[in-house]
Amino acid sequence: MRPRLLWPLAGWTLIAAGAASGAPEAPPPAAPGSAPATSLAAPDPAVLGRWVIEQARSAPLTDKRQAHLVFGADGTLSGHGSCNTLRARYTLAGQALKIDAIATTRMACGEALMEQEDRVLTALERAARAAVPAHGFLTLWDADGAVLLRASRAEP
Repeated sequence: MRPRLLWPLAGWTLIAAGAASGAPEAPPPAAPGSAPATSLAAPDPAVLGRWVIEQARSAPLTDKRQAHLVFGADGTLSGHGSCNTLRARYTLAGQALKIDAIATTRMACGEALMEQEDRVLTALERAARAAVPAHGFLTLWDADGAVLLRASRAEP
């Protein structure tokens, strides 16, 4: 588990997204067969909405009752990591994704849920690209193209 920068703020914790990861600032590679994303590219509208997290950092979630993400059209990301709620700002240009510092509540849960939440938060911190491929799952990739997180569309 890699260290996180934590700052208490009115009952929330800020997690510095990418600050400790050493991830490059350059945009991620484009999906095969697509044009590279530019800062003028429109965000992929398929990414917007509520998603149930199925997998984070190559392992399935064992308890999906609360783990979800909501990508708002206004650039807000909200959701639940498994134990705590989360909020952040994000930008999505085409498939290029940048998630700003993530604020979470500070509740303690059982070890399994805390480990699961750590995988979710780490995936969000490292995410550099987001899309919904033909299989229909929201997929987040890191800058090297490795899958970090998969989520299914939540029932309305």
